[in-house]
Amino acid sequence: MSDRRQLTLNLFIYPGGHHEAAWRYKGSAADRILDITYYQELAQRAEAHKFDAIFFADGPALNVRSTARAAG
Repeated sequence: MSDRRQLTLNLFIYPGGHHEAAWRYKGSAADRILDITYYQELAQRAEAHKFDAIFFADGPALNVRSTARAAG
């Protein structure tokens, strides 16, 4: 049996950011959060660097308009 181990690389994308103040970072792309081409570019960069997978995280959330309509 082989003792070789393999490292699997995954790009984990959480569109809302991983830190509440990350938008303040000079290199941040906060203005592109709703731009599909931004995510396409991230996927292309991950592929070019031989990543094995991409995970687009999400979370339970409703915007203010949705909750106002539901209560309405």
